Amino acid sequence: MKAVIMAGGEGKRLRPLTCTVPKPMAKILGKPVIEYIFDLLLLNGVTDAAVTLGYMPHIIEKAYESGYKNMKLNFIREDEPLGTAGSVKNAAADFKEPFVVISGDALCDFDLDKIMTYHKAAGAMITVVAVDAGDPREYGIINTDRENRIVGFVEKPSWSQALSSLANTGVYIINPECLELIPKGKPYDFAKDLFPMMLERDMPIFCYHTSDYWCDIGNIESYLKCNRDAFDGKFKAPVSSVADGIFVKKSMPKGDYSVIPPVYIGENAEISDGAVIGPYAVVDDGCYLGRNSAVRYSAVLENSWLADKAKVTGAVVCSGAALKKGAAMYEGSVAGSGSVVGEFAGVKPGVLVWPGKIVPSQTVLDTNLKYGSMKSEYIGENGITESGGVRLNAETCVRFGAAMGSNAGKIGIASDGKRSSEIMRYAVMSGIAGSGGSVTDFGESFKAQLDFLVNFCGLDAGVFIKGGDEKSIEICGKGGLPITRSFERLLENAMSKCEFREASEREINEIAEMHSVKNIYVQELMKQAKGGLNGVCASFECENESIKSIITDCAARLGVTQSDSLVLRISPDGSHVTALSEGEGCGYETLLSVCCLHEMKKGNDISVPYDAPAFLDELTNGRCRVMRYLSTPADDSDSAARSLAEKQVFVRDGLFLSLKLLSVMKERGKSLSELADEIPKKYIFRKTVSLNFSPSFISKLVGEDEKNYRNTREGIKLVRQEGSLLIIPEKSGKSVRILAEADTAETAEELCGSIEDLLNSDGC
Repeated sequence: MKAVIMAGGEGKRLRPLTCTVPKPMAKILGKPVIEYIFDLLLLNGVTDAAVTLGYMPHIIEKAYESGYKNMKLNFIREDEPLGTAGSVKNAAADFKEPFVVISGDALCDFDLDKIMTYHKAAGAMITVVAVDAGDPREYGIINTDRENRIVGFVEKPSWSQALSSLANTGVYIINPECLELIPKGKPYDFAKDLFPMMLERDMPIFCYHTSDYWCDIGNIESYLKCNRDAFDGKFKAPVSSVADGIFVKKSMPKGDYSVIPPVYIGENAEISDGAVIGPYAVVDDGCYLGRNSAVRYSAVLENSWLADKAKVTGAVVCSGAALKKGAAMYEGSVAGSGSVVGEFAGVKPGVLVWPGKIVPSQTVLDTNLKYGSMKSEYIGENGITESGGVRLNAETCVRFGAAMGSNAGKIGIASDGKRSSEIMRYAVMSGIAGSGGSVTDFGESFKAQLDFLVNFCGLDAGVFIKGGDEKSIEICGKGGLPITRSFERLLENAMSKCEFREASEREINEIAEMHSVKNIYVQELMKQAKGGLNGVCASFECENESIKSIITDCAARLGVTQSDSLVLRISPDGSHVTALSEGEGCGYETLLSVCCLHEMKKGNDISVPYDAPAFLDELTNGRCRVMRYLSTPADDSDSAARSLAEKQVFVRDGLFLSLKLLSVMKERGKSLSELADEIPKKYIFRKTVSLNFSPSFISKLVGEDEKNYRNTREGIKLVRQEGSLLIIPEKSGKSVRILAEADTAETAEELCGSIEDLLNSDGC
């Protein structure tokens, strides 16, 4: 058996640990992660392996220039990134038999020989090894049929698409003929490119589901967890022990200190009297621990120095770092290689000190030194809100703007005009401009209008800021549509690490003030009724006076007669509208359906959000299609729907929908109630329900009608005799939105209640 070991990753989320070493060389119990992979391969009969290198390749090459034990290693450097599949094609060009592909920076105890046997028996071209993941959002998720043949992948999804717990470990068995499918000399990935192409061609890719140990060392938390798992014997860690739970590389240092197992002590470590080590403590080669110092649940790496009374709890001290007398580090904090934490200084939980930096004595560091600090997940269903735990002050807004400017080119911005939102707007614009982004300032506006302007002006993204007691920052992407999961991850990662681009003087763009461009919104709004609306009677209501003024003025110019016989009520953000017609209420879904049906009768496709009414599909009558775009897609599988949605503003703008509705009424010569009669009599009930378990287990609990899909949907669809259900996890993963659709309001509410009871049952 031969193998390709992928060892080229930078390990950005492990910084500052990986600022000075490549991720595969990070140590677990004094041993580089890649050596655990070497030992696993040797155990399974692999004696010939190719190692793909990218980040700091010389470190790995120098360490294993003579191979590893009796394993021959062939190093392949990538001068240009080729992606996971491209690098494997390059490394395995001479392989003639099925071979193993394995990551050099993830620990596992897989029985590769057994997996190879399964691969051959299944007749697979590729076998993907998968494990169950409680939080699958950081991984590629696999969907399979009953024979374990893979039918779909979702790469690093949001909770709304993380509907399977099967996580792709990045360990594969591959037939060499598959390499012919990979283009030469250009970036090409397994999960993003090769696997979807093979699925389209109906080529057999199988899943090998195992409960054997696997841990992707993706961040500091998982790095410390791997050390704990090694202590607990969850995977084979060949380190000698002098007593139960006490592991040493050679021998125990002399001294009058205390050890609380489990601990690991490296070679030439020096430990002073009164020191306390453990539990779950790693003290690597050449470290010095002063009198009455303490190391608990932590990794103190080679040649680090802890002075008297220094304390490290749940933290990582990188090679050559120093903690002076009385210094303290807490859970999740990291001192980078060569950094210094001064006397009686404290590094708060989760705070990162970059290599070579100095924390002054008697200070408490509560933000990343030089880079700053922020929680990694803060974009919720309604954007960034203070209820989500983020303080929306000027400092946060500048950081957010810097994250936007570092990851998007042209950005539009607007606010609701309140004093607090204006201050926030200026701060965000400063952050965008300072990182080299291009800012188009639309001034005071409302959310639906900003979405339109982003679309109309061809911008990459938009930011709407709401002030007052419930401050928030809402983000839209290209076309004024919801941002993708990949862009969301870029923003969250940039803000959590505060790694922003710093533009030079000549790279800073002027802020383009385009308040007057909002007149174009009015012009396009008027086009929803090109023939005018003479003879149509209606009035408008909205808590937002700006919206009410715009829609009332446009309607009057089009010839609408003011009348309370039909009252259209628009939401404060301008996105939705409901109606009161002749004393009877008419919901947003019905008004949307009336206008969509009008387009369908002309033979036009329509594009709606994924949670739009299911009965819209019944209205097509074979004339056209109903396309649906996702709220946070993990890939571009909904790109066609998004492209069409950019042209159908009425679907997501309450003002456009209002005038289009009145135009349909005039063109058809019918009242709203008559048009509503053409729509199936369905009732929709929506509810948000909290969860006390991972959303990836919902399908196991409630069932799922359709599993053979390819990243083109969100949530779980259920069809019952009484009606249909859609269950979509929210971005936080702590709750779900339930949408029930039935012939009566009571039935829809009962369907929703049945799912709520199931999610809240003791079985969860």
